[in-house]
Amino acid sequence: MTIKWEKFDEEVIKKTHGEVYFYRDLYEGNHSQIFSRAKRLIEKGEIVDEIIYGTKRAQNVQTPYIMANVSKLIPEIPAMLVSRSIGNITTSLERDEEQNDHADHADHLIDGPTGCAVNDEILNLQQELIRQIELNSNLTFEHWGNIVQHQVDGGLVGVPWLDERGLRIDFKSRDVYYPHDDGLGVDLAYDREIEGDEYLHVYRERVEKGDLVTEHSLYKLNESKRTELVDEESAKELLGIEELETTFVGRGRPFVMYWPNEKTFMNPLGVSCLKNQEGKQDEINWTLTRNALTFERNGKPRIAVSKEIMTALQDKAFERYGDESRIDHRDLEITTFDEQGKALEVIQIDITKIGDIQWVRDLMKMMFIETKTSEKAVDFYMDTGSGAAQSGVAKFYDLFLSLIKAEQMQSEYIYFLKQLLENALWLANQEDSAVIIEQPEVILKSMIPISRKEIIEENVMAYEKGAQSLETTIRRINPHASEDWILEELARIEEGMLGDDTSSLLSGRSTLMNLLDNRKADGNPVEE
Repeated sequence: MTIKWEKFDEEVIKKTHGEVYFYRDLYEGNHSQIFSRAKRLIEKGEIVDEIIYGTKRAQNVQTPYIMANVSKLIPEIPAMLVSRSIGNITTSLERDEEQNDHADHADHLIDGPTGCAVNDEILNLQQELIRQIELNSNLTFEHWGNIVQHQVDGGLVGVPWLDERGLRIDFKSRDVYYPHDDGLGVDLAYDREIEGDEYLHVYRERVEKGDLVTEHSLYKLNESKRTELVDEESAKELLGIEELETTFVGRGRPFVMYWPNEKTFMNPLGVSCLKNQEGKQDEINWTLTRNALTFERNGKPRIAVSKEIMTALQDKAFERYGDESRIDHRDLEITTFDEQGKALEVIQIDITKIGDIQWVRDLMKMMFIETKTSEKAVDFYMDTGSGAAQSGVAKFYDLFLSLIKAEQMQSEYIYFLKQLLENALWLANQEDSAVIIEQPEVILKSMIPISRKEIIEENVMAYEKGAQSLETTIRRINPHASEDWILEELARIEEGMLGDDTSSLLSGRSTLMNLLDNRKADGNPVEE
């Protein structure tokens, strides 16, 4: 069943995607706007969040709202581990000369050679096209943000496009995604402003009789967010597209891909990694802010003097300034002791006894346990430990829990990327039959930083034992090298290796003397 768009507002989004905006505020650190205790203290003037409310409101308030935003670390730690492990994307197919001969037909798909060409001649059309998709999609800069958004929202949307901007993959937040109840289609809904008016743009993909039908619809939104369908010609003009509907014959599934986080039968679209963490985050902030208030009120040193001394100081002030409240500190140098031998006493609260920081640590620990986050991953932000160097193995066990979570996320993200790239190649194949539809390979790097020496030793050993090819070894040792450099390095290494044939196995590898048939340059035999 398709979706009838009669209204589009925040309530419609929440009905499908839950409290997605709340978890974004939690991650961003907008806690003074979402936690009731913080809002109440700010209203009373006890504390202030200067970033949100500005400095004018803080003129008579000295205590800021203190936050330890653990909710920011929880999605960013796996994002850091996974994103640094994603390397280059390569075709899984061998180079095809026949396909390269058709490269001229793909000029509209490839905007100039990028890494698999020499002197503007395309050597591997398939790899060149994949590299072009990477460039058009800015994939190198998208991985970290994709995974953070997937964690915070509880899902991520990917869509392949082929238009005037080229063949690419667009990533979108979860709240635009609305699947059809029968599982045969999906709507992407965007709230857009066009020429000063507010519209709802719906992009629909639906499988009908074995073919995929894509359709653009435009609705005008009134003040109450009710929709009014815009006619076809006006929609084309406003959206800037020539055709609103396209049919892809033989395509049995949508191009749009959705990656849920921790999908279950109860939550088929996934859940935020911050779900049920808001209470503990609020308590952490409350404890730290309460400590700040206590210190603000009691942490300043105070001077206690006897009643007789205070009266004498006030008399001196009145005599000198006509105001007994204007006590001159220099008068304290001339004083007398009372019966107990005391003249003045400094009183200051012991700030080490304020609050319970251990309670904050316990709350953080509970948040890490529930979200499968290694405490050591956070320790790397806070201290350097003993300062001794750690091997990759030692780091692995320190980050064991986070790495288990990150590895599962990595496998899901790679599958997500491969499906999107395959869908993009499917679109390209419709424009040029020389393009082969495939799932490209994603080169993986280590999630945790290890020395180059360890990387080389590990990969060289795998090559020598026959566990991986020479090309894979070169790619993993040089993860940031271009495709041209890798191919040239592979050729250089192979040229440097001496091959064995039947003659060399019988008489040994060729030397200059072998080639001269054991004769000198003048033709005379070599004397033994």
